[in-house]
This record gives sequence, C-alpha cells and structure tokens, in this order.
Amino acid sequence: MVGLLWRRLAVAIPTLLLVSMMVFSLQKLLPGDPALALAGEERNPEVIEYLREKYHFNDPIPVQYAHWLGSLLQGDFGTSIRTRLPIGQMLLEKLPVTIELAVLSMLVAVALGLPIGIIAALKRGTSVDYGASVLGLIGLSIPNFWLGIMLILLFSVNLGWLPAGGYVPPWEGLWLNIKSMIMPSFVLGTGTAAILMRHARSAMLGSLKQDYIRTARAKGVKERIIVLRHALPNALIPVVTLGTLQFGELLAGAVLTEQVFSIPGFGKMIVDGVFSRDYAVVQAVVLCTAAIFLLMSLLADLAYVLLNPRLRG
Repeated sequence: MVGLLWRRLAVAIPTLLLVSMMVFSLQKLLPGDPALALAGEERNPEVIEYLREKYHFNDPIPVQYAHWLGSLLQGDFGTSIRTRLPIGQMLLEKLPVTIELAVLSMLVAVALGLPIGIIAALKRGTSVDYGASVLGLIGLSIPNFWLGIMLILLFSVNLGWLPAGGYVPPWEGLWLNIKSMIMPSFVLGTGTAAILMRHARSAMLGSLKQDYIRTARAKGVKERIIVLRHALPNALIPVVTLGTLQFGELLAGAVLTEQVFSIPGFGKMIVDGVFSRDYAVVQAVVLCTAAIFLLMSLLADLAYVLLNPRLRG
C-alpha cells in the first residue's frame, strides 16, 4: 500500500508541474494585455510601465513562469485584476461551493445510476434492461446547459417552485440552500448517473457469471442472498473506483452548470476570469482543479486496492 502511494505520488507531482507549464503558456496566447487591464480606464503610460515591471510582463516567458511558480510554492496565487482581492482568499471562498455542488450531484448520480444498473443486469434482455439502456443514452447525450435551461423554464418560470439561479450558503438558510442546489445538482448528476448505470450493469453481469455464483445456486441458496451478499459487493468494486474519478470530474466540469445557474463556484470564477482577462485567476483555478483531479485519481487507486484483497501485499 505504501509503495503504491509513493509510485502514484511520483507520477502526480511531475504531472502537476507539466500542467502548470501548459496553463501558464496557453494563457500567454490569449489576446489582451494584462497590464492595460490593471491600469484601469485612464491607462497612464507610466502606470502601465510600472505594472509591467512589477509583474515581470517584460521578461521572457520562462522567467515569468519561474517567478509565478516560486510565488505558488510560497502559497501566493497573486491578486485578481477584477476584484483586487488575493486569489488564495477567493479560492477558499469558492471551493466549498463547488464541493457542495459536486457532493450533491454525486448523491443524485448514485441514487439513480446504481439501482437502475443493478436492476438492468438482473433483468437482462427484458424491456427493463432496454429501457435502462435508453435512459443511459439520453443521460449521456443531453447537454448540461440545455437541461439546465429547460429545468429553469419549467420549475422556476412556469411553476415557480425553485429559484432560477443564485446561491444561498447553508448557514444563512438550510432550506434555501437546498432549493438553490436542487436543479444544478440534478443537471450534473444525470450525466454521471448514466455512466455509473452502464458500469454497474456491466460489473453486475460479470459478477453473476462467476463460478462461486453458480455454486451458490447449485446449493439452493436464495437468489436474494446470492445477489446481495455475493454478487453485489464484488460488482461494486470497480464502480466505487469509477465513482471516485467521476467525483473529480464533477469538481472540474461544473463550468457551464455554474454559469447557467449563477452559482459562485470554481466554474463561474474561471469564466469571469477569462472574460475579464484575469490571467492569474484562470491559472490558479485550472491548477487547483488539476490538483484535485489528481488527488481523486490517487484515492481511486487506493480504494480499489482496499476493496480488492487480491491486490494487497
């Protein structure tokens, strides 16, 4: 277990460094001069030159990257051009919102995907199985932004049951917080539910074909016990590891959903940063998102080893 952890860390650290290089380099290809944005509307030439010297905009790109990486290693993500606030403070404020959305979306995905996938496997070849496959294809095919807009039109505009957008922190009102997160959580959760459903069905079918299942049936063990005690625990091993990776993707892929529902998380933060040419914010969000995804990938590997005794040792 310890050896696996060190091997994964040995891969994750260079990967994160490579991501930081790519993020910094690609930002330099975007149009616009950050010094002009920092200078404000007056754009005094002296101020612009001072800002270029202060933030090393006149230096070669490798030198700029070295200064930026050195600041990151000291915990300094820089200052936002748009809000004039420390980016580290902004990340700490936005991250809990995105984590809450990802957790609720994952609950929706598990509640929908696992039961449907397991039932489809048990009813293989029947109309229930075909219906589940159709639902899975629909969940994978519908774009998040379109589904979000349709839900807003139905539940907010026509019925008036839920708010069309915005976010209320739990400490300001738990029920209001839940109401504001129902639709975005469902939008994000349906796509993940379709993925979990397909993998749960496949894993359950593979588990039901194992020799120990045939032996249990030959001994006259009840089908309910065979499914719940023998087939299901083994089928859930790959699904759990997949779910861990999907949770990382939910944290990284909520950009459009947060924008549609005006949720102040990582997704909206990066969109606002792109439109305002706030390079430092975009770099910090992308790098943090990559770090979170690598962490979830590491946890997925560890979960697979913990759940599968044959891989321990």
